[in-house]
Amino acid sequence: MGNIDEALDLLQNKVRRLIMERLVREPHYPMQLAQQIDVSQQAIMKHLNILEKADFVSKKKVASDAGGPPKNIYMVEKSISIRIDLGPDLFRCEERKLPKGGPMRLSSRLPSASTPVAEAISGRKKISFQEGFEYLSQINETLDE
Repeated sequence: MGNIDEALDLLQNKVRRLIMERLVREPHYPMQLAQQIDVSQQAIMKHLNILEKADFVSKKKVASDAGGPPKNIYMVEKSISIRIDLGPDLFRCEERKLPKGGPMRLSSRLPSASTPVAEAISGRKKISFQEGFEYLSQINETLDE
């Protein structure tokens, strides 16, 4: 991915966002995505090809469980953060690359006292606002020490 404009252009499409939402959780086959998103497999393939050319996703051939020909499974390749600040006298867009691996990988850049927080949230898809606030407070205290 070259820049924030390319990322915003790719992710402005709702179907691509729905695809990415599922692929960040776990790899999927195109047919799975088509069924879950309720879009034709042909449309899913079109969007996957666009995302693959932009290096957002990659595909891997895996053996079929039923003994048929190998199938392509798609997975997310890049970890990025896009931030847009908008308000009176304020407009800023920025993109940051994040390390792969989620909270546990990020924890290597924080003091070792933050490891329990990373372990507690690693692999979780959602946490409550209150719980998230408590974890952020713990990390903040660790950084202040």
